[in-house]
Amino acid sequence: MLNFKEKYVMEYVYQKCTGKKSCLISPREIISFVADKYVIYPDELEKIMTNLSYDNYIELFKSDKKGNPIYCVSLKLKGEGFHRELSNNKRNWLFWLGRSAILAVVSALVGVFIRMLFVWI
Repeated sequence: MLNFKEKYVMEYVYQKCTGKKSCLISPREIISFVADKYVIYPDELEKIMTNLSYDNYIELFKSDKKGNPIYCVSLKLKGEGFHRELSNNKRNWLFWLGRSAILAVVSALVGVFIRMLFVWI
């Protein structure tokens, strides 16, 4: 399971690599994309990218382009299904929330029914 920062970084990587076999992404691009929501430092980004690689979302190669670090990223099968996984997680979360609400209402009604039953006796 990915944490919030990893999901946001993976969202950017997915956008950049959609429809391509692989793409080149600089750490600066990723940090500027993520900056509106989270603060990520270069070493933290390095760890996040490595973790995404370990979790089989991406295939990662690190290189230099004119002295600046750059990532060569290819999506793996799990990475290609990233949006599907997000939508499934959201659907499951909504299902559990709805089920809990329905069970709370049913248990409240049962409690009221039992109280009414003992008041009449």
